[in-house]
Amino acid sequence: MGLALANYLMFAVMILFLGMYCVLTKKSLIKSAIGISIMVKGASLSFLAAGGATAQVVVVLIIVIDAIVAAILLSLAVNVYRRTGSLSIEELRKLWG
Repeated sequence: MGLALANYLMFAVMILFLGMYCVLTKKSLIKSAIGISIMVKGASLSFLAAGGATAQVVVVLIIVIDAIVAAILLSLAVNVYRRTGSLSIEELRKLWG
């Protein structure tokens, strides 16, 4: 494993943990959605660091799936805001009972 590959993988893991930190510590639904998107970017970078044409195809599919997930999360956030008047995850938990 070359030094450049190790640097790419280390950076990808740092991005992945940054997204995980964002998801675990933020109380807003939008900020958690951004954290999930950051985690997907870290995983995509690790696939690209591995190289090859197959990795590039996988990354394109991941980008498409990430766009779909972002659209669903944003529509969920709009519906939660309409119901509760807030984007707090705590308010969302109150809807569950």
